Amino acid sequence: MQKRETLFPECNHLPVIPVSRNVSMNARQQPTRHLLYINNIRIVLICLVILTHLAITYGAFGSWFYNEVEGFSPETALLTLVTALSQSFMMGFFFLIAAYFIPPSYGRKGPERFVHDRLVRLGIPLLVWVLLIGPLLRYYVEMKTGGFSGTLADWYGLGTMHITIFGLGPLWFVFTLLVFTLLYVLWRVLFAEKGSSGNISFPSLSMIIGAGILIGVLTFLVRIVSPIESSWEFFDIQPPFFVQYIAFFLIGLYAAKNNWFAQIPDRPGKPCAILAVFLALCLPVVLVATGALSGTLNPLLGGLHWQSLVYSLWEQTFAIFIVTGMLWFFFIRLDHAGKITSSAAAATYTVYIIHPVVIIPLTLSMQAIILSPVPKFLLAAIIAIPLCFLLAIMIRSIPGVDRVL
Repeated sequence: MQKRETLFPECNHLPVIPVSRNVSMNARQQPTRHLLYINNIRIVLICLVILTHLAITYGAFGSWFYNEVEGFSPETALLTLVTALSQSFMMGFFFLIAAYFIPPSYGRKGPERFVHDRLVRLGIPLLVWVLLIGPLLRYYVEMKTGGFSGTLADWYGLGTMHITIFGLGPLWFVFTLLVFTLLYVLWRVLFAEKGSSGNISFPSLSMIIGAGILIGVLTFLVRIVSPIESSWEFFDIQPPFFVQYIAFFLIGLYAAKNNWFAQIPDRPGKPCAILAVFLALCLPVVLVATGALSGTLNPLLGGLHWQSLVYSLWEQTFAIFIVTGMLWFFFIRLDHAGKITSSAAAATYTVYIIHPVVIIPLTLSMQAIILSPVPKFLLAAIIAIPLCFLLAIMIRSIPGVDRVL
């Protein structure tokens, strides 16, 4: 707008140990446990990614390969609310979860094997996307909507003049995660940690609120010079969101050191869940007060404007509340796995990579269907989500593919 068997390769060889709500704090002595509720969170997050890109397709604010609906209407405003909620936290949550499983994986493998594994699991999909999938998708969209009539060879020839046809697209996350991971390895090599784990308890509600406000203020400062929608073109990286990504990645590393995911306490988990719901309900008020729903977006997107400060504070406090609240809720209610959820969790990384291959042809094929934006968004979502997971599971069944995906 931020794995062999999962979206996060660090998770795959951890023992599968179900965690009950009554786990004792001796669980801190098991920093490598594979928590089943985290798998279920990843499934929800990857579905949000699909829904976000479909919402942008049908008129929500944001950029995507194909935008069918343009202009402002009550329905596009509603879809923008959906994307504002999801984009405020979902990629930061991905970075948090990914970071949590890096230290134990590094500890088991050592730097050389760990780096090799990350280069295989993250680097190979990056190369395949940049050289093959991304250009083919852009070629397909340009043929269908942009009037490009040349051959595929002509399209690749354009890459010598317009390198953006080889852009990272949604794999900016994979690239960024690889960079963050390599920086972590460099830190560990230069400054070897002493001791196996920490003993800092889960943060209090006041600490969580303070962290949200701090991240919000820093986000506002970054957006003074790099407002929302500004990006590094080839990398498809959007600096206005990176304060959260960096902060959540670092929080994930610190959480791993103290094994916070082993037990999510009711306090602050429940208050954060309640506050997240409250702030979600406040979003329309925030957007109206800052003039966003009237079509005046620029002050909210960035610059030295009070609207940008208000939105940044809302965004980051909501993000840290919803992340903590979801960790707590899934820990107490959804810390289990069935056959379907296990298969879906194993396919999340593949779904992330291939979901544009599914939703772009799907939405283009639905052009002739006469529906208003919201019903069409819902119809596309009903088709796209199961289709993405089924295709991902089929791809991973190809011999050898699951070693990368």
